[in-house]
Amino acid sequence: MKSNQITNIVASSILLAAVLASPVLAQSRTMASAPRVAANQVEQVSALMPASSVTLEMDDAMVASSSSCCGDAGCVECAGVCSAPCWNECDQWFVNGWLEQGFTGNPNADGGLIGPAGTNGPLIFNDQANEYMLNQLYLSFGREVSQDACTWDIGGRVDVLYGTDYYFIQSTGLETYDDNSQKWNSGNGPRDGGDAALYGLALPQFYVEANVPWGNGLNLKAGHFYTIMGYESVMAPENFFYSHSYMMQYGEPFTHTGILGSYPTSSCMTWYGGITRGWNTFEQPNGQVGFLGGFRWESPNEATKLSFTLHTGSEDPTGENNRTTYSLVFQQRINQCWTYVMEHNLGTEEYARLTTTSELATANWYGISNYLYYTVNPCLDLGARLEWFDDRDNARVFGLANDNIASGGNYYEFTLGANYHPASWFILRPEARWDYSDLSAPGINGAYDNGTSKNQFTIGFDLITMF
Repeated sequence: MKSNQITNIVASSILLAAVLASPVLAQSRTMASAPRVAANQVEQVSALMPASSVTLEMDDAMVASSSSCCGDAGCVECAGVCSAPCWNECDQWFVNGWLEQGFTGNPNADGGLIGPAGTNGPLIFNDQANEYMLNQLYLSFGREVSQDACTWDIGGRVDVLYGTDYYFIQSTGLETYDDNSQKWNSGNGPRDGGDAALYGLALPQFYVEANVPWGNGLNLKAGHFYTIMGYESVMAPENFFYSHSYMMQYGEPFTHTGILGSYPTSSCMTWYGGITRGWNTFEQPNGQVGFLGGFRWESPNEATKLSFTLHTGSEDPTGENNRTTYSLVFQQRINQCWTYVMEHNLGTEEYARLTTTSELATANWYGISNYLYYTVNPCLDLGARLEWFDDRDNARVFGLANDNIASGGNYYEFTLGANYHPASWFILRPEARWDYSDLSAPGINGAYDNGTSKNQFTIGFDLITMF
């Protein structure tokens, strides 16, 4: 790494630490106006509730009554899972994290051509087949910002991730150079055609946040942060399933660098808007900026939630071809046991596809995912996910956006899973997943088993230990 890059990163870290440690910021706030995140939970990054919190979002009354609706609770000690520790209600400073470890069994893995024991085709995060994976050793620390509309407040957050998931959330200009080569992680290993290691370190978030006493209270965030698009999250405890949807993997960004503001116009409606350097970039090579915005609405009883987010900007090296994508997420708590979530995603990019007449044209992709959750008791939830992702121009999953050689591009997946959480610091997530794709190209007769199969069946699980 060049000396000036090291100097910039060190200087930025010192500046952020100075802001977080300022004694002015340690003044107490009115607790009624400053909601907190429980110690065993993480900050919510999606516009709706985290997928893993189907049960935990319920208040104590709902948890207590779940046994009458869902059968014998079976473990009374789990009823206190939702209780927030006193220190987190009394202090805006936080330090938390988790360890995620997993395994995905695949009888039709590609035989180790890419990974040590084969890969799971286009699945990422749990991409290695028949092999133990330490997905995330995650640490987050910082200072939460008061949401009091009448006072100024400044805080921030730094997230550090070590594990196999590092590779998929790297940002250009931070963890990698413009040519996708590694900066501080090893350049030898099973990923990126042998140019990236299986394990590495990533900095998915580091930002300064401010509460501005204007109107109902304006929140401003500046730095490097997770996207607000979509339903699923990079952070493992925020998801119900171990594996991820195609839309999350290929249809939406993971991180942004820029400035993002949020403003509540009522207790039910919040608006978002900001400027970014694009998809998964710390330094945008083309010098352009993009727009990220949307809204989140929830009913007064929080049973119904709706969010819409959009990002638009140029992502190509020349900065001349616009890429626009949006995500629409609808969530409905049907009763104390059942919850339904639907996400729709659509994206388009100019001059990203080669037609049969050898002209550059627009590439499109879209999809829909359905999630259904059932609370058995305070310790156990069951879930199902059914998804169709249409990468009809083959620009996103395999990058074969050439009408002369590739056809198909539909991806379907059906996943059944469970969340077992007998204690607030422990989650076990087993799942069974079936995938199908009609992708076809010269030498490729499917998206799985090294391009030889149109379908794939996997059984996996992971353990999340919070601290």
